[in-house]
Amino acid sequence: MTIMRQAWAITRQDFRSNPYALLWTVLFIMYMGVTMSFVVSMQLGESGALNPAADSVMLVLIPFLGFIYNRRTFKYLQEDSYTHMLAFLRILPIPVSAVIMSRIQQAVLAFIVNSVVFFILIFTISDTLRVYTGTGFFVSFALTWIGYGMLIQAIYIHLEFLKNGKAYFWLSLVIMLVCGIIAIVVRIYGANLVSTTAYFSKEWQLLSPVMWGALAAGAIGMFVSYRMTLRRLMKRDLA
Repeated sequence: MTIMRQAWAITRQDFRSNPYALLWTVLFIMYMGVTMSFVVSMQLGESGALNPAADSVMLVLIPFLGFIYNRRTFKYLQEDSYTHMLAFLRILPIPVSAVIMSRIQQAVLAFIVNSVVFFILIFTISDTLRVYTGTGFFVSFALTWIGYGMLIQAIYIHLEFLKNGKAYFWLSLVIMLVCGIIAIVVRIYGANLVSTTAYFSKEWQLLSPVMWGALAAGAIGMFVSYRMTLRRLMKRDLA
């Protein structure tokens, strides 16, 4: 059995053992989408021209589209659930590479499902983005941010496998803080990430260099995360 097939077996079992995870995930993403649609309107509207809120919120929230929200996700801090899961899987005849690949598969599936819900809500509710009509713009804008989300999600996956719950929590806060700082710096220099990606998506649509660059960065990030996590996880003490 190949690594991909072994990983898919783990992924299917994880979904079967958490039958309501997809429902809770979609509900949470719907909440994110509704909230974000108003923030984007404030960002791109005339009165919010100097407000970096949308950039910082998008930078923080988009990577969370790569999560399936189940009990393990919400209990990682109190119960160190990720470490316990790894300790359990290690005693089974399953290669570590399949475990990591399964997590990447779940991230990709989460991005597919969650992004459809999230971006449809944004484009439906936000007046400022709705003016950029066209399927090409919609797909290009969404894929641009998905590529970014995959890149940051790769970091989360690496930390998820290699750190305990408390360390993962604090490092996640650091990532969010860095995202906020980036949004502020971008605003200081007079730029705007949301409006810039919207502009390139409108002008270039599916040929947008920003979109393809973001997707390439996301794919490379996932590959590097897989390789680095595999090498270090083999040496991690899960006791």
